Amino acid sequence: MVRKSILLVVLALLALTLVPVAAQNDFCEGRETVALRVDDWSSGDRVEYMNQVIEAFEAEYPCIDVALEPNIGDEQNTRRLTWLAAGTSPDLMAYPPEWAALYMEASDSQAYIDLEPYISGDNGIAIGEDVYQGIYEQGFYDGHPVALPKDYSTSSFYINTALLDAAGIAYPEEGWTWDDALDIAMELTLDANGNNAASPDFDPDNIVQWGIDIINDGWWRGMQSYLQAWGTLTISEDGTSTAGLLNSEAAVEALEWYRDLVFEYHVAPSATEIGAVEGGRVQMFQDGKIALGVTFHGPWWQDVFNETPNLEWQVVPVPTGPGGRASVLMWMGWGISGQSANPDAAWELLKWLTTEPGQRVFALKALSGNPVVSQEMQREDDPYWSVFIAETDHLGPLEELRSPYYSTCVATPASDLMKRLLADGGDAIDIQAELDALVADADACLAEGGQT
Repeated sequence: MVRKSILLVVLALLALTLVPVAAQNDFCEGRETVALRVDDWSSGDRVEYMNQVIEAFEAEYPCIDVALEPNIGDEQNTRRLTWLAAGTSPDLMAYPPEWAALYMEASDSQAYIDLEPYISGDNGIAIGEDVYQGIYEQGFYDGHPVALPKDYSTSSFYINTALLDAAGIAYPEEGWTWDDALDIAMELTLDANGNNAASPDFDPDNIVQWGIDIINDGWWRGMQSYLQAWGTLTISEDGTSTAGLLNSEAAVEALEWYRDLVFEYHVAPSATEIGAVEGGRVQMFQDGKIALGVTFHGPWWQDVFNETPNLEWQVVPVPTGPGGRASVLMWMGWGISGQSANPDAAWELLKWLTTEPGQRVFALKALSGNPVVSQEMQREDDPYWSVFIAETDHLGPLEELRSPYYSTCVATPASDLMKRLLADGGDAIDIQAELDALVADADACLAEGGQT
């Protein structure tokens, strides 16, 4: 099912040419030129995609000059909070659900304006036609729409089909389990003598091919998906407590099982080993060193893997866990800052980015919230996109929406624990004790409004 690189180039060029460049928009008649700033987290080839969309917008709206504010890396949230504190936030500010509530709390609700008057106005959009209802609802705060989606992603597992074919292993399908994943990983983990991890002669100190990878960098959204598949959440529905959830028996069993992939079964490299490779687990998958790799990742790697010599691959659904079938949505969009001096112009840009003009480009890298674009470009019968689309039937709750302090009090320390747990020496960690301590600190942090 792997698509040729030339096809991807053609699709990219086609999408860019499909961005409509109409005559000058009526919005600009009689208006002086205004400048808008946009919080932009684009990296790699997405920078070019974003530039193309903005150029098309400016061609139709000559009275609006758009400046992109590059904001990537680990300091994104710090920079947004700094903008808000100084009253200098961009006109369109990114809306990451895991942090947006904190932005609103920190700025006396000035981070994002209520979009309802624009959405329902004469120049508005139709929910269900311009954006899927369920995706639209992810951009709500305190019962009001404050953001629209640039795109969204679900998870899959990327598999090296050549390695599975050579071993005579059928590709995983919907309904496969974590035990199935372990069985496959055992068979596909090989030492230098060709013994797999199920062999009594297997040498765990001399592994040349791994069966599966792990989330080595503490990426909490992926771990949330894993924990939900094991039947546990990490915070109460009212957003006030993690006790009995994050340190539950199910959570302990889930993390022990995940850690065992590294230290007991030896089918996954440790976080230390992955961190020693430039490009990490993605590069290891490209190099054919991991069979079930880039786990819990969205549709971001299609063109990269297609351009990797001698790599045969496809995506498969997330495994079913003891607690059932679940994974967590990844969502990113923009809202109009309450500090914007030009909210009407900002709405014109926001609408352009999040409906058909911009979506035809953004859909090359992630799922589109626009039904027309989704149906035309990401069909349910497509062997690649269909896996990600089907995952929307199994979405668990996005727990970040339950408390503005979830990321600070829960996700960040839990992520740090996962990095230690899966690095060299992690097998000596008492998971129950660590989770009990984390829960105590997290609940105190939630009670104190995010103060740690």
